[in-house]
Amino acid sequence: MVSPDGVYRYLAQSSRQVLGWDPSELLDRTRAQFVHPDDRPALNRSWDRFAPGSVVTTIYRFRRSDGSYVSIEDKARRIVDGDSVMLVSSLRSLAESEMSPVRAEPGSLTDRLTGLANRQMLMKRLAMALRLLEYGTGVVAVIFVDFDRFGAVNIALGNDVGDGLLVTLANRISMLAEPTHTLGRTGGDEFVLIAEEMADEEAAIALCETILDACREPFRVEGEEIIGSVSLGMSATADSQYGAQELIREANLALYRAKDLGRNRLELFNEDLRIRAIGRLGTERMLRSAIAEQRVVVEYQPIIELTSGSVVSAEALVRIRDAQQSLLLPASFLEVAIETGLIAGMDRLVLELALAQAAEWNSRLADSGFMGVAINVTPDHLEDPRFVDRMIERLVRHGTPASSLHVEITEHALVQASDSVMASLRDLRDAGVQVGLDDFGTGYSSLSYLRSLPVDFVKIDRSFLADLDSERSAIVSAIVELSHVLGLKVIAEGVETTDQLRLLEMLGCDRAQGYLFARSGPPQMVDALVFAGSDHRFLELSRRAAP
Repeated sequence: MVSPDGVYRYLAQSSRQVLGWDPSELLDRTRAQFVHPDDRPALNRSWDRFAPGSVVTTIYRFRRSDGSYVSIEDKARRIVDGDSVMLVSSLRSLAESEMSPVRAEPGSLTDRLTGLANRQMLMKRLAMALRLLEYGTGVVAVIFVDFDRFGAVNIALGNDVGDGLLVTLANRISMLAEPTHTLGRTGGDEFVLIAEEMADEEAAIALCETILDACREPFRVEGEEIIGSVSLGMSATADSQYGAQELIREANLALYRAKDLGRNRLELFNEDLRIRAIGRLGTERMLRSAIAEQRVVVEYQPIIELTSGSVVSAEALVRIRDAQQSLLLPASFLEVAIETGLIAGMDRLVLELALAQAAEWNSRLADSGFMGVAINVTPDHLEDPRFVDRMIERLVRHGTPASSLHVEITEHALVQASDSVMASLRDLRDAGVQVGLDDFGTGYSSLSYLRSLPVDFVKIDRSFLADLDSERSAIVSAIVELSHVLGLKVIAEGVETTDQLRLLEMLGCDRAQGYLFARSGPPQMVDALVFAGSDHRFLELSRRAAP
Protein backbone atom coordinates (compact mmCIF):
# COMPACT_ATOMS: atom_id res chain seq x y z
CA MET A 1 0.00 0.00 0.00
CA VAL A 2 2.87 2.35 0.71
CA SER A 3 6.49 2.76 -0.29
CA PRO A 4 8.92 4.24 2.30
CA ASP A 5 10.67 6.38 -0.33
CA GLY A 6 7.67 7.43 -2.32
CA VAL A 7 4.36 9.25 -2.02
CA TYR A 8 1.13 7.38 -1.31
CA ARG A 9 -2.48 8.31 -1.06
CA TYR A 10 -5.36 6.25 0.25
CA LEU A 11 -9.00 7.20 0.41
CA ALA A 12 -11.67 5.94 2.80
CA GLN A 13 -14.59 7.06 0.63
CA SER A 14 -17.83 6.89 2.64
CA SER A 15 -15.85 4.73 5.04
CA ARG A 16 -18.67 3.64 7.33
CA GLN A 17 -20.85 2.40 4.45
CA VAL A 18 -18.06 0.67 2.50
CA LEU A 19 -15.80 -0.73 5.25
CA GLY A 20 -17.84 -0.43 8.39
CA TRP A 21 -14.91 1.34 10.09
CA ASP A 22 -14.23 4.89 11.18
CA PRO A 23 -11.19 6.45 9.48
CA SER A 24 -9.29 6.31 12.77
CA GLU A 25 -10.00 2.57 13.02
CA LEU A 26 -8.68 2.09 9.51
CA LEU A 27 -5.49 3.83 10.57
CA ASP A 28 -5.23 1.70 13.71
CA ARG A 29 -5.43 -1.51 11.70
CA THR A 30 -2.82 -0.28 9.23
CA ARG A 31 -0.43 0.80 12.00
CA ALA A 32 -0.85 -2.51 13.85
CA GLN A 33 0.34 -4.34 10.76
CA PHE A 34 3.17 -2.10 9.54
CA VAL A 35 4.39 0.23 12.33
CA HIS A 36 6.93 -0.81 14.99
CA PRO A 37 5.08 -1.55 18.25
CA ASP A 38 7.16 0.95 20.25
CA ASP A 39 6.25 3.77 17.86
CA ARG A 40 2.48 3.15 17.67
CA PRO A 41 1.51 5.27 20.74
CA ALA A 42 3.25 8.36 19.35
CA LEU A 43 1.70 7.79 15.94
CA ASN A 44 -1.76 7.38 17.49
CA ARG A 45 -1.30 10.66 19.39
CA SER A 46 -0.42 12.39 16.13
CA TRP A 47 -3.96 11.63 14.86
CA ASP A 48 -5.32 13.90 17.61
CA ARG A 49 -3.25 16.79 16.20
CA PHE A 50 -4.99 16.64 12.84
CA ALA A 51 -7.24 19.49 11.80
CA PRO A 52 -8.80 19.58 8.35
CA GLY A 53 -6.22 20.92 5.90
CA SER A 54 -3.32 20.83 8.37
CA VAL A 55 -0.12 18.82 7.99
CA VAL A 56 1.37 16.72 10.79
CA THR A 57 4.94 15.41 10.60
CA THR A 58 5.79 12.17 12.44
CA ILE A 59 8.92 10.01 12.49
CA TYR A 60 8.53 6.29 13.14
CA ARG A 61 9.82 2.85 12.07
CA PHE A 62 8.02 1.12 9.24
CA ARG A 63 8.15 -2.63 8.51
CA ARG A 64 9.66 -3.81 5.23
CA SER A 65 8.47 -6.93 3.41
CA ASP A 66 11.44 -8.90 4.85
CA GLY A 67 10.42 -8.02 8.40
CA SER A 68 13.12 -5.42 9.04
CA TYR A 69 12.30 -1.80 9.89
CA VAL A 70 13.27 1.49 8.26
CA SER A 71 12.92 4.92 9.92
CA ILE A 72 10.69 7.20 7.88
CA GLU A 73 9.42 10.76 8.04
CA ASP A 74 5.65 10.94 7.45
CA LYS A 75 4.10 14.28 6.43
CA ALA A 76 0.34 13.71 6.40
CA ARG A 77 -2.66 15.90 5.65
CA ARG A 78 -6.26 15.03 6.57
CA ILE A 79 -8.94 16.30 4.19
CA VAL A 80 -12.60 15.90 5.15
CA ASP A 81 -15.53 16.42 2.77
CA GLY A 82 -18.80 15.40 4.36
CA ASP A 83 -18.56 11.67 5.09
CA SER A 84 -15.50 11.33 2.86
CA VAL A 85 -12.04 11.39 4.36
CA MET A 86 -8.78 11.59 2.42
CA LEU A 87 -5.37 11.24 4.01
CA VAL A 88 -2.59 12.50 1.75
CA SER A 89 0.77 11.43 3.08
CA SER A 90 4.35 11.85 1.90
CA LEU A 91 6.97 9.43 3.23
CA ARG A 92 10.73 9.22 2.88
CA SER A 93 13.38 7.12 4.57
CA LEU A 94 15.72 8.88 7.02
CA ALA A 95 19.43 8.41 7.48
CA GLU A 96 20.66 7.81 11.05
CA SER A 97 22.23 11.28 11.14
CA GLU A 98 18.81 12.83 10.59
CA MET A 99 17.31 10.84 13.46
CA SER A 100 19.93 11.87 16.01
CA PRO A 101 21.43 15.37 15.67
CA VAL A 102 23.59 14.75 18.75
CA ARG A 103 25.49 12.03 16.87
CA ALA A 104 25.52 13.94 13.59
CA GLU A 105 28.88 14.08 11.85
CA PRO A 106 30.21 16.96 9.71
CA GLY A 107 28.32 17.04 6.43
CA SER A 108 25.07 15.76 7.98
CA LEU A 109 21.78 17.59 7.72
CA THR A 110 21.83 19.42 11.05
CA ASP A 111 23.50 22.52 12.46
CA ARG A 112 25.93 21.60 15.24
CA LEU A 113 25.24 24.62 17.47
CA THR A 114 21.43 24.70 17.43
CA GLY A 115 20.46 21.22 16.28
CA LEU A 116 18.30 22.83 13.58
CA ALA A 117 18.24 21.86 9.93
CA ASN A 118 21.21 23.06 7.91
CA ARG A 119 21.08 24.42 4.37
CA GLN A 120 21.01 20.99 2.74
CA MET A 121 18.13 19.81 4.90
CA LEU A 122 16.24 23.07 4.37
CA MET A 123 16.42 22.68 0.61
CA LYS A 124 15.09 19.13 0.84
CA ARG A 125 12.21 20.17 3.07
CA LEU A 126 11.36 23.14 0.88
CA ALA A 127 11.30 21.00 -2.26
CA MET A 128 8.93 18.59 -0.51
CA ALA A 129 6.71 21.41 0.76
CA LEU A 130 6.38 22.81 -2.75
CA ARG A 131 5.43 19.41 -4.15
CA LEU A 132 2.74 19.01 -1.49
CA LEU A 133 1.05 22.16 -2.81
CA GLU A 134 -0.31 19.91 -5.57
CA TYR A 135 -2.62 18.26 -3.03
CA GLY A 136 -3.91 21.22 -1.07
CA THR A 137 -4.48 24.94 -0.86
CA GLY A 138 -2.61 27.72 0.85
CA VAL A 139 0.96 28.91 0.41
CA VAL A 140 4.51 27.98 1.34
CA ALA A 141 6.51 30.89 2.75
CA VAL A 142 10.28 31.15 3.15
CA ILE A 143 11.25 33.57 5.93
CA PHE A 144 14.84 34.71 6.50
CA VAL A 145 15.56 35.90 10.05
CA ASP A 146 18.75 37.82 10.89
CA PHE A 147 19.71 39.16 14.34
CA ASP A 148 20.56 42.85 14.00
CA ARG A 149 24.13 43.80 14.93
CA PHE A 150 24.96 40.36 16.24
CA GLY A 151 28.69 41.08 15.86
CA ALA A 152 28.50 43.79 18.51
CA VAL A 153 27.29 41.18 21.03
CA ASN A 154 30.28 38.96 20.27
CA ILE A 155 32.70 41.85 20.81
CA ALA A 156 31.09 43.15 23.97
CA LEU A 157 30.15 39.86 25.68
CA GLY A 158 32.26 37.18 24.00
CA ASN A 159 31.66 34.28 21.64
CA ASP A 160 30.14 32.00 24.31
CA VAL A 161 27.37 34.51 24.99
CA GLY A 162 26.98 35.02 21.23
CA ASP A 163 26.49 31.28 20.72
CA GLY A 164 24.04 31.21 23.62
CA LEU A 165 22.11 34.05 22.04
CA LEU A 166 21.81 32.11 18.78
CA VAL A 167 20.46 29.07 20.61
CA THR A 168 18.01 31.22 22.57
CA LEU A 169 16.87 32.94 19.37
CA ALA A 170 16.38 29.56 17.69
CA ASN A 171 14.23 28.38 20.60
CA ARG A 172 12.16 31.56 20.58
CA ILE A 173 11.39 31.26 16.86
CA SER A 174 10.65 27.52 17.24
CA MET A 175 8.05 28.27 19.91
CA LEU A 176 6.22 30.54 17.48
CA ALA A 177 6.34 28.16 14.52
CA GLU A 178 3.83 25.41 13.82
CA PRO A 179 4.84 21.73 14.11
CA THR A 180 4.67 21.49 10.32
CA HIS A 181 7.21 24.27 9.84
CA THR A 182 10.95 23.70 9.41
CA LEU A 183 13.45 26.05 11.04
CA GLY A 184 17.10 25.96 10.03
CA ARG A 185 20.32 27.91 10.44
CA THR A 186 22.31 28.71 7.32
CA GLY A 187 25.31 30.27 9.06
CA GLY A 188 26.24 33.07 11.44
CA ASP A 189 23.15 34.71 12.85
CA GLU A 190 20.93 33.88 9.86
CA PHE A 191 17.96 31.53 10.23
CA VAL A 192 15.45 30.31 7.64
CA LEU A 193 11.89 29.26 8.47
CA ILE A 194 9.95 27.21 5.92
CA ALA A 195 6.31 27.82 6.78
CA GLU A 196 4.07 25.22 5.15
CA GLU A 197 0.30 25.15 5.05
CA MET A 198 -0.16 28.87 5.59
CA ALA A 199 -3.71 29.83 4.63
CA ASP A 200 -2.48 32.74 2.53
CA GLU A 201 0.29 35.32 2.36
CA GLU A 202 -1.43 37.44 5.01
CA ALA A 203 -1.17 34.56 7.48
CA ALA A 204 2.54 34.28 6.75
CA ILE A 205 2.95 38.02 7.27
CA ALA A 206 1.14 37.74 10.61
CA LEU A 207 3.62 35.04 11.66
CA CYS A 208 6.51 37.33 10.69
CA GLU A 209 5.06 40.18 12.73
CA THR A 210 4.75 37.85 15.71
CA ILE A 211 8.41 36.90 15.37
CA LEU A 212 9.42 40.56 15.13
CA ASP A 213 7.49 41.44 18.28
CA ALA A 214 8.82 38.46 20.21
CA CYS A 215 12.43 39.25 19.32
CA ARG A 216 12.11 42.80 20.64
CA GLU A 217 11.79 41.30 24.12
CA PRO A 218 15.11 40.99 26.02
CA PHE A 219 17.15 37.81 25.61
CA ARG A 220 18.67 36.40 28.80
CA VAL A 221 21.86 34.45 28.19
CA GLU A 222 24.32 33.34 30.90
CA GLY A 223 23.21 36.07 33.26
CA GLU A 224 23.32 38.77 30.59
CA GLU A 225 20.25 40.66 29.38
CA ILE A 226 20.54 41.42 25.67
CA ILE A 227 18.16 43.83 24.00
CA GLY A 228 18.04 43.50 20.25
CA SER A 229 15.88 43.02 17.21
CA VAL A 230 15.71 40.99 14.02
CA SER A 231 15.29 41.75 10.34
CA LEU A 232 13.03 39.54 8.25
CA GLY A 233 12.72 38.89 4.53
CA MET A 234 9.89 36.77 3.13
CA SER A 235 8.77 35.26 -0.15
CA ALA A 236 5.68 33.07 -0.57
CA THR A 237 4.05 31.03 -3.32
CA ALA A 238 1.01 28.83 -3.92
CA ASP A 239 2.57 27.34 -7.09
CA SER A 240 3.82 23.77 -6.66
CA GLN A 241 6.07 24.20 -9.69
CA TYR A 242 7.96 27.13 -8.15
CA GLY A 243 11.66 26.51 -7.74
CA ALA A 244 13.05 26.07 -4.23
CA GLN A 245 16.25 27.94 -5.09
CA GLU A 246 14.25 30.81 -6.54
CA LEU A 247 12.10 31.13 -3.42
CA ILE A 248 15.22 31.12 -1.19
CA ARG A 249 16.89 33.75 -3.37
CA GLU A 250 13.82 35.99 -3.26
CA ALA A 251 13.50 35.82 0.53
CA ASN A 252 17.21 36.56 0.88
CA LEU A 253 16.89 39.64 -1.33
CA ALA A 254 13.98 40.80 0.80
CA LEU A 255 16.14 40.36 3.92
CA TYR A 256 18.89 42.54 2.43
CA ARG A 257 16.26 45.13 1.66
CA ALA A 258 15.04 45.07 5.27
CA LYS A 259 18.58 45.66 6.51
CA ASP A 260 19.15 48.43 3.95
CA LEU A 261 16.02 50.22 5.21
CA GLY A 262 17.18 50.31 8.81
CA ARG A 263 16.65 46.81 10.25
CA ASN A 264 14.05 45.71 12.85
CA ARG A 265 11.45 45.23 10.13
CA LEU A 266 9.91 42.83 7.63
CA GLU A 267 10.28 43.20 3.88
CA LEU A 268 8.39 41.15 1.30
CA PHE A 269 9.77 40.12 -2.05
CA ASN A 270 7.95 41.93 -4.85
CA GLU A 271 8.35 42.78 -8.50
CA ASP A 272 10.49 45.82 -7.74
CA LEU A 273 13.00 43.59 -6.01
CA ARG A 274 12.88 41.20 -8.97
CA ILE A 275 13.77 44.04 -11.33
CA ARG A 276 16.52 45.05 -8.92
CA ALA A 277 17.84 41.48 -8.95
CA ILE A 278 17.97 41.50 -12.74
CA GLY A 279 19.92 44.74 -12.56
CA ARG A 280 22.29 43.13 -10.09
CA LEU A 281 22.92 40.29 -12.50
CA GLY A 282 23.93 42.78 -15.19
CA THR A 283 26.18 44.59 -12.72
CA GLU A 284 27.80 41.31 -11.71
CA ARG A 285 28.60 40.48 -15.33
CA MET A 286 30.06 43.95 -15.84
CA LEU A 287 32.25 43.58 -12.76
CA ARG A 288 33.58 40.20 -13.82
CA SER A 289 34.66 41.52 -17.19
CA ALA A 290 36.11 44.71 -15.67
CA ILE A 291 38.27 42.73 -13.26
CA ALA A 292 39.36 40.26 -15.92
CA GLU A 293 40.26 43.11 -18.31
CA GLN A 294 41.80 45.21 -15.50
CA ARG A 295 39.43 48.12 -16.01
CA VAL A 296 39.59 48.84 -12.28
CA VAL A 297 40.80 52.42 -11.81
CA VAL A 298 42.04 54.17 -8.66
CA GLU A 299 41.41 57.87 -8.18
CA TYR A 300 42.81 59.90 -5.29
CA GLN A 301 41.20 62.59 -3.18
CA PRO A 302 43.65 64.97 -1.43
CA ILE A 303 43.65 65.27 2.36
CA ILE A 304 44.55 68.78 3.55
CA GLU A 305 46.43 69.93 6.65
CA LEU A 306 44.20 72.76 7.87
CA THR A 307 46.92 74.79 9.58
CA SER A 308 48.99 75.07 6.38
CA GLY A 309 46.59 74.32 3.56
CA SER A 310 49.06 71.74 2.16
CA VAL A 311 48.22 68.31 0.78
CA VAL A 312 49.62 65.73 3.22
CA SER A 313 48.06 62.50 1.93
CA ALA A 314 45.42 61.12 -0.43
CA GLU A 315 42.66 58.56 -0.13
CA ALA A 316 42.53 55.85 -2.79
CA LEU A 317 39.01 55.48 -4.23
CA VAL A 318 37.99 52.68 -6.56
CA ARG A 319 36.30 53.32 -9.91
CA ILE A 320 35.29 51.06 -12.79
CA ARG A 321 35.84 52.08 -16.40
CA ASP A 322 32.89 50.78 -18.39
CA ALA A 323 32.75 49.78 -22.05
CA GLN A 324 31.99 53.40 -23.01
CA GLN A 325 35.12 54.60 -21.11
CA SER A 326 33.06 56.31 -18.43
CA LEU A 327 34.11 56.00 -14.80
CA LEU A 328 31.51 54.37 -12.55
CA LEU A 329 31.35 55.34 -8.87
CA PRO A 330 31.20 52.69 -6.11
CA ALA A 331 27.53 53.44 -5.40
CA SER A 332 26.64 51.69 -8.65
CA PHE A 333 28.58 48.47 -8.10
CA LEU A 334 30.05 48.09 -4.59
CA GLU A 335 27.06 46.37 -2.99
CA VAL A 336 26.94 43.76 -5.76
CA ALA A 337 30.71 43.28 -5.56
CA ILE A 338 30.42 42.47 -1.86
CA GLU A 339 27.44 40.13 -2.22
CA THR A 340 29.00 38.16 -5.08
CA GLY A 341 32.49 37.94 -3.59
CA LEU A 342 33.98 39.86 -6.50
CA ILE A 343 35.18 42.47 -4.03
CA ALA A 344 38.20 40.26 -3.27
CA GLY A 345 39.57 40.43 -6.82
CA MET A 346 38.79 44.13 -7.05
CA ASP A 347 40.56 44.83 -3.76
CA ARG A 348 43.71 43.05 -4.91
CA LEU A 349 43.90 45.28 -7.97
CA VAL A 350 43.22 48.44 -5.94
CA LEU A 351 45.86 47.51 -3.38
CA GLU A 352 48.53 46.88 -6.02
CA LEU A 353 47.77 50.12 -7.84
CA ALA A 354 47.67 52.17 -4.61
CA LEU A 355 50.93 50.72 -3.25
CA ALA A 356 52.70 51.28 -6.54
CA GLN A 357 51.51 54.89 -6.51
CA ALA A 358 52.54 55.31 -2.86
CA ALA A 359 56.04 54.09 -3.75
CA GLU A 360 56.28 56.56 -6.61
CA TRP A 361 55.09 59.47 -4.46
CA ASN A 362 57.46 58.47 -1.67
CA SER A 363 60.43 58.68 -4.04
CA ARG A 364 59.41 62.09 -5.45
CA LEU A 365 57.47 63.85 -2.68
CA ALA A 366 59.16 62.73 0.53
CA ASP A 367 60.65 66.20 1.14
CA SER A 368 57.31 67.96 0.61
CA GLY A 369 55.62 66.63 3.74
CA PHE A 370 53.40 64.28 1.74
CA MET A 371 52.91 61.24 4.00
CA GLY A 372 51.21 58.58 1.93
CA VAL A 373 48.06 56.88 0.66
CA ALA A 374 44.97 55.76 2.59
CA ILE A 375 43.12 52.61 1.52
CA ASN A 376 39.93 51.06 2.88
CA VAL A 377 39.93 47.57 4.35
CA THR A 378 37.10 45.35 5.60
CA PRO A 379 36.78 42.74 8.35
CA ASP A 380 36.93 40.07 5.62
CA HIS A 381 40.43 41.26 4.71
CA LEU A 382 41.59 41.32 8.29
CA GLU A 383 40.07 37.93 9.16
CA ASP A 384 42.49 36.36 6.67
CA PRO A 385 45.55 35.33 8.72
CA ARG A 386 47.75 35.93 5.66
CA PHE A 387 46.56 39.48 5.01
CA VAL A 388 49.06 41.35 7.18
CA ASP A 389 52.07 39.37 5.92
CA ARG A 390 51.00 39.89 2.32
CA MET A 391 50.53 43.60 2.93
CA ILE A 392 54.04 43.92 4.38
CA GLU A 393 55.49 41.84 1.53
CA ARG A 394 53.91 44.21 -1.00
CA LEU A 395 55.33 47.23 0.81
CA VAL A 396 58.81 45.68 0.72
CA ARG A 397 58.43 44.73 -2.95
CA HIS A 398 57.44 48.28 -3.88
CA GLY A 399 60.15 49.77 -1.67
CA THR A 400 57.54 51.73 0.32
CA PRO A 401 57.93 52.58 4.03
CA ALA A 402 55.13 51.15 6.12
CA SER A 403 54.34 54.65 7.39
CA SER A 404 53.35 55.61 3.82
CA LEU A 405 50.36 53.30 4.01
CA HIS A 406 47.24 54.32 5.95
CA VAL A 407 44.47 51.72 6.29
CA GLU A 408 40.92 52.74 7.19
CA ILE A 409 38.13 50.55 8.55
CA THR A 410 34.63 51.84 9.22
CA GLU A 411 33.48 52.27 12.78
CA HIS A 412 30.43 50.11 12.11
CA ALA A 413 32.65 47.23 10.93
CA LEU A 414 35.07 47.64 13.82
CA VAL A 415 32.32 47.61 16.45
CA GLN A 416 31.28 44.17 15.15
CA ALA A 417 34.82 42.93 14.50
CA SER A 418 36.19 39.67 15.90
CA ASP A 419 39.31 39.24 18.00
CA SER A 420 41.27 38.19 14.90
CA VAL A 421 40.37 41.47 13.15
CA MET A 422 41.62 43.45 16.13
CA ALA A 423 44.81 41.38 16.20
CA SER A 424 45.45 42.09 12.51
CA LEU A 425 45.04 45.83 13.05
CA ARG A 426 47.50 45.73 15.93
CA ASP A 427 49.99 43.79 13.77
CA LEU A 428 49.71 46.44 11.05
CA ARG A 429 50.35 49.21 13.56
CA ASP A 430 53.31 47.33 15.01
CA ALA A 431 54.75 47.16 11.47
CA GLY A 432 54.46 50.95 11.14
CA VAL A 433 51.24 51.20 9.11
CA GLN A 434 48.88 54.01 10.16
CA VAL A 435 45.39 52.76 11.13
CA GLY A 436 42.30 54.94 10.99
CA LEU A 437 38.65 54.71 12.02
CA ASP A 438 36.43 55.79 9.12
CA ASP A 439 32.88 57.20 9.33
CA PHE A 440 33.23 57.82 13.06
CA GLY A 441 29.97 58.65 14.81
CA THR A 442 27.79 56.20 12.84
CA GLY A 443 28.76 52.87 14.39
CA TYR A 444 26.89 53.14 17.70
CA SER A 445 30.04 53.13 19.83
CA SER A 446 30.75 55.58 22.62
CA LEU A 447 33.54 58.13 22.58
CA SER A 448 35.18 56.31 25.49
CA TYR A 449 35.42 53.22 23.25
CA LEU A 450 38.14 55.02 21.29
CA ARG A 451 40.76 54.39 23.97
CA SER A 452 40.55 50.60 23.44
CA LEU A 453 40.91 50.68 19.64
CA PRO A 454 44.25 50.17 17.82
CA VAL A 455 43.98 53.37 15.73
CA ASP A 456 46.09 56.45 14.97
CA PHE A 457 43.43 58.73 13.52
CA VAL A 458 39.68 59.09 13.22
CA LYS A 459 37.55 60.39 10.36
CA ILE A 460 34.42 62.30 11.31
CA ASP A 461 31.54 61.09 9.19
CA ARG A 462 30.30 63.56 6.59
CA SER A 463 26.76 63.41 7.99
CA PHE A 464 27.83 65.56 10.96
CA LEU A 465 28.86 68.37 8.62
CA ALA A 466 25.84 68.21 6.33
CA ASP A 467 23.58 70.12 8.74
CA LEU A 468 25.58 72.06 11.29
CA ASP A 469 23.06 72.54 14.07
CA SER A 470 24.15 73.03 17.67
CA GLU A 471 23.80 69.36 18.56
CA ARG A 472 26.03 68.13 15.73
CA SER A 473 28.57 70.87 16.34
CA ALA A 474 28.78 69.73 19.96
CA ILE A 475 29.35 66.14 18.82
CA VAL A 476 32.15 67.20 16.43
CA SER A 477 33.72 69.25 19.23
CA ALA A 478 33.63 66.25 21.60
CA ILE A 479 35.18 63.96 18.98
CA VAL A 480 38.02 66.38 18.29
CA GLU A 481 38.71 67.06 21.97
CA LEU A 482 38.73 63.42 23.09
CA SER A 483 40.75 62.29 20.06
CA HIS A 484 43.44 64.83 20.85
CA VAL A 485 43.51 63.72 24.50
CA LEU A 486 44.15 60.18 23.23
CA GLY A 487 46.85 61.37 20.85
CA LEU A 488 44.80 60.75 17.69
CA LYS A 489 44.64 62.94 14.60
CA VAL A 490 41.19 64.01 13.39
CA ILE A 491 40.16 64.18 9.72
CA ALA A 492 36.82 65.61 8.61
CA GLU A 493 35.41 64.23 5.37
CA GLY A 494 32.78 65.73 3.10
CA VAL A 495 33.81 69.37 3.62
CA GLU A 496 31.95 71.40 1.01
CA THR A 497 31.42 74.93 2.39
CA THR A 498 33.52 77.65 4.00
CA ASP A 499 31.15 77.60 7.00
CA GLN A 500 32.06 73.99 7.63
CA LEU A 501 35.74 74.83 7.25
CA ARG A 502 35.43 77.74 9.68
CA LEU A 503 33.86 75.48 12.32
CA LEU A 504 36.49 72.78 11.89
CA GLU A 505 39.33 75.26 12.28
CA MET A 506 37.69 76.78 15.33
CA LEU A 507 37.36 73.33 16.91
CA GLY A 508 40.98 72.43 16.17
CA CYS A 509 40.35 69.69 13.59
CA ASP A 510 43.68 68.59 12.08
CA ARG A 511 42.84 67.68 8.49
CA ALA A 512 39.99 67.63 6.02
CA GLN A 513 38.94 66.41 2.61
CA GLY A 514 35.99 67.24 0.40
CA TYR A 515 34.74 69.06 -2.66
CA LEU A 516 35.64 72.43 -1.16
CA PHE A 517 39.29 71.51 -1.69
CA ALA A 518 39.26 69.01 -4.56
CA ARG A 519 37.29 66.14 -6.01
CA SER A 520 38.99 62.81 -6.58
CA GLY A 521 41.18 62.59 -9.65
CA PRO A 522 44.23 60.94 -11.24
CA PRO A 523 47.64 60.93 -9.52
CA GLN A 524 48.78 63.87 -11.65
CA MET A 525 46.17 66.08 -9.99
CA VAL A 526 47.58 65.27 -6.56
CA ASP A 527 51.10 66.00 -7.84
CA ALA A 528 50.09 69.46 -8.99
CA LEU A 529 48.43 70.27 -5.67
CA VAL A 530 51.40 69.04 -3.63
CA PHE A 531 53.86 71.11 -5.65
CA ALA A 532 51.61 74.16 -5.30
CA GLY A 533 52.18 73.88 -1.53
CA SER A 534 51.01 76.65 0.80
CA ASP A 535 50.67 79.04 -2.15
CA HIS A 536 47.65 77.05 -3.32
CA ARG A 537 44.09 78.24 -2.81
CA PHE A 538 43.56 75.92 0.20
CA LEU A 539 45.41 78.39 2.40
CA GLU A 540 43.46 81.27 0.91
CA LEU A 541 40.20 79.44 1.58
CA SER A 542 41.27 78.98 5.18
CA ARG A 543 42.05 82.66 5.55
CA ARG A 544 38.75 83.72 4.02
CA ALA A 545 36.91 81.38 6.37
CA ALA A 546 38.48 82.99 9.43
CA PRO A 547 36.14 85.38 11.34
